Amino acid sequence: MPMAQAIYDVAIVGGGPAGSSCAGFCAASGLRTIVVEREEFPREKVCGDCLNPQCWPIIRRLQLEDRVRTLPHGVLDQVEFISLRGRKLCVELPRGENAEIAVKRSLFDALLLDRARELGVDVHDGTTVTTLEKNGRGWKLATSKGNEIRAMVLVAADGRNSTVARLMNLLPRIAKERIALQAHIPLPRQFGNRIVLEWLRGGYSGQAPANDRELNLCLVGRPGSVSALQDWAKKRFGLPAGQAWRSITPLTRTALAPAHDNLLLVGDAARVVEPFTGEGIFYAMRSGEIAAAAAAKLIREKSSGAEREYARLHAAMYRGRLWINVLARLAVISPDIGSPLFEIARFHPALLRLLTRKIVNL
Repeated sequence: MPMAQAIYDVAIVGGGPAGSSCAGFCAASGLRTIVVEREEFPREKVCGDCLNPQCWPIIRRLQLEDRVRTLPHGVLDQVEFISLRGRKLCVELPRGENAEIAVKRSLFDALLLDRARELGVDVHDGTTVTTLEKNGRGWKLATSKGNEIRAMVLVAADGRNSTVARLMNLLPRIAKERIALQAHIPLPRQFGNRIVLEWLRGGYSGQAPANDRELNLCLVGRPGSVSALQDWAKKRFGLPAGQAWRSITPLTRTALAPAHDNLLLVGDAARVVEPFTGEGIFYAMRSGEIAAAAAAKLIREKSSGAEREYARLHAAMYRGRLWINVLARLAVISPDIGSPLFEIARFHPALLRLLTRKIVNL
């Protein structure tokens, strides 16, 4: 039997914050938009769950601020750094309406995807893209549910191990140098409104209250150190022997050019950054927003400059910030280097305040 065909202006593969934000802005501008998402929401995702203060303007432009604030969440007003020797240093975060918060990804991502639906986006969840090919100026996709989708613009929003990038032979060889583990565990008493970033032998840990009952606990290390990190977490937090963990790898990889002949890459599909800085959701949402504007120009104006403009704005989003990522990555890949740097920072706290201000855009 022939495949059922559907024609759209924009086809987006991936329904996380990058894909849903892009879809919402596309639909709001009048583009016929579809999202093809492998998972069925709600689902959890390996992430620190933190919404960087820079996310709020984008959330407001999607008219979601009130709904985000009504989700169970933790308010974060400081970062506590802990060295290998157990020494601590606290840095204040913004407060008020632009405060950083933590929200479980199962809730936040579902809210964004529901907003895209409200704006008129067709969502095919529980569906994978099996093939794709260039079709004139546009694209033709086949899915696991036997549908054929045609669209003028294709957006890859399907993460660091992007199916779209793989099918297009764009995905670089990935070295699985480190693994991130994550779990939601009971919130320790008097944990407070803080993020904890703690250097450990073989890696590091990130901790943040996702609500008034649960702590988001992340561990990052090399494959050979994962068991030791899990043992540390069991002792520190009294976890059961059978504690379940979600995992993801790689944590970094070579960045891809974000624009390719009516193909736009957003979020982790384009560039994966060290999770230590907690900026991933902002990069996802912002790249989705500017990709939506580029898609509208590609369709309505047939502008050859739209892709160049998207690439320029995409690069500007990271400019002046990736050096922080490089430092963070060096520090966490080599705790024996990173922890002494922290000890120096204890006597020059303005250094850590500068890094924090860059990350939260104060």
